[in-house]
Amino acid sequence: MKSLVVLLVSVALVAACGGLAASSVASSSTPPGPVTKYRNTLSGLSAGTQIDLIQNVIDFAPGAASVVHVHSSPNLATVLQGQITVKMPVGDKSAAVGSMLVEPVNEPLQAVNTGPGEATVVVAFVVSHGAKPTSAVPGQPAPALLNKTLFSFTLSTPILTGSYSLVQQVLDFAPGAQTPQHRHGGPGLITVLQGQVTLSRDGLVRTFSAGDSFVEMPGQTLQAFNRGSSDLMLAATFMVPDGAQLTTNV
Repeated sequence: MKSLVVLLVSVALVAACGGLAASSVASSSTPPGPVTKYRNTLSGLSAGTQIDLIQNVIDFAPGAASVVHVHSSPNLATVLQGQITVKMPVGDKSAAVGSMLVEPVNEPLQAVNTGPGEATVVVAFVVSHGAKPTSAVPGQPAPALLNKTLFSFTLSTPILTGSYSLVQQVLDFAPGAQTPQHRHGGPGLITVLQGQVTLSRDGLVRTFSAGDSFVEMPGQTLQAFNRGSSDLMLAATFMVPDGAQLTTNV
């Protein structure tokens, strides 16, 4: 009888351990995904010729301004910090953190930091292949304090035809956060604003740090990880054909 009791206790302990293991597995959480801090869209665009997508991150010290300039093609900007005022003949337009800025085409304008602290914007331009996004207006005085382009990268001649939208996102990854495996419906240009991203692109893993940019193309299987100890922040601009999904999880 004593042996039977010992055997029954042993079986109970094994079952209990197995139950705990199963419970532990069941309660383990999926890693968190990134948080979309800002998302802005510029629709109604058309890709009829060879084009380039340029993404710049521009810093304005307090009181700093751009030169008076014109754009010959569409652009989309998101204010990352501070406040920017665009001075135009039709009137000034101000934008605060998270706001979308779209500067008119072929009109003279000037962007000024009208706030008390630093201001930063991420701006994407769609230009004819090899063209510059900005032309200074001759004869205009230079600003006392000029803005600075911190990062700039060009996606040259993406495969794109027909009508599309520019979709610009700022994504925040807490330590340990990751995206699911996914694909995009249009080409995209991503800049690391802060931290370090580990990117799996069709199984090839690379790491990008603050100031680096990389490209994501339709059909690629993608997954991004924050394996660092601090927050990761990305600015991403995609050219999404009409009728396509920006992101589809695999």
